[in-house]
Amino acid sequence: MDPNEIRTKLISLLTTVAPDIEPQSVDPALALRDQFDFDSMDALHFATAVSEAFGIEIAETEYSELASIESAGSFVAARVAHAH
Repeated sequence: MDPNEIRTKLISLLTTVAPDIEPQSVDPALALRDQFDFDSMDALHFATAVSEAFGIEIAETEYSELASIESAGSFVAARVAHAH
């Protein structure tokens, strides 16, 4: 999976978890909580969705890696590459 595919999938997962977020309004570099009304439960649901969608384990201590789409993309890319 290339970085653009990962980013697209992450935004799709994000809008599933938080349907009020418009995909085109997401700034990949900014923390989700700084852009949207994204609370800790949203973060938990997003982490769970990412874990299931990409087949990777995400420890609670690693949730901060998913703070923005950009950081989440890097985290997922590294995990997916490491798993294969």
